[in-house]
Amino acid sequence: MKGNILKILAVSGCVISCSPAHTLFVKNNTNERLDFFVELKEKSQVKELLICKELVPDEKLESKAFINYYKEGKCYHQAINAINNKSYKFTLPVNYTINIAPNNSVYPFKAIYYMRGDIKCFINMGTSADCRQKTSQQPGLVNITEILE
Repeated sequence: MKGNILKILAVSGCVISCSPAHTLFVKNNTNERLDFFVELKEKSQVKELLICKELVPDEKLESKAFINYYKEGKCYHQAINAINNKSYKFTLPVNYTINIAPNNSVYPFKAIYYMRGDIKCFINMGTSADCRQKTSQQPGLVNITEILE
């Protein structure tokens, strides 16, 4: 009995520690492709990101709902372009949504930004009015940032 309980705890601990503690979705609701730069606090083990071919409704970005949405075949994996072992970049096409979940840290990002003209626009941080963004949060540490026109 005691052995079974320990096995259950070990498996559940692995499941919890192996899934990302923080998930960030970014939506490009503009009329131009945007290049994003991601700087992490620790070495990246990310090889690819999950990108969806449309602006996914916020309610479908909640963890369990997104799994079902992904199974519909509207998303695919996109390789990252590593800059160094702690940073990478990617391009987000017009009207697409991307899921950024690089590791198991609570908030593993040092900075996530894109350029809008000469202005560096940061994701999930207060930025200039020229960086028109809308942020929202879903249960389970799921944050959503929508880049607006």
